[in-house]
Amino acid sequence: MKKKPSFVHYSLFAVHFLFLTACTQEEKVPEGTLSEQKMSQIMVEIHLIEARVSRLSLVSIDSTTLVTERLKRAMFKKLQVDTAAFNRSYKFYATNPELLQRIYEPVVKHLEKRVKKDDVKGL
Repeated sequence: MKKKPSFVHYSLFAVHFLFLTACTQEEKVPEGTLSEQKMSQIMVEIHLIEARVSRLSLVSIDSTTLVTERLKRAMFKKLQVDTAAFNRSYKFYATNPELLQRIYEPVVKHLEKRVKKDDVKGL
């Protein structure tokens, strides 16, 4: 006589099934999330701002933070991006490594081009 599958067997199957489907399903991009292209553009600008501020050799961390935040606010205004939308988008992309990598590939390429052109002196 065969044993009937127990509750434990069903539970293990359910957990295994959920694990497999969670690993294979791509998370949907929440509404209002900035596009990967826009995020790449913003990240380039943020890295350039941080490089520019680091070259100022400001004495205090407070001064550095203040200047950085002012430059970022101006950048967000220029790009017509709400900082809250950027923060939400960044949190989403940061929890999805594959998407974050796709965002950073053009960022790295752009910054490498600037370094090769020696275009970083004017920061």
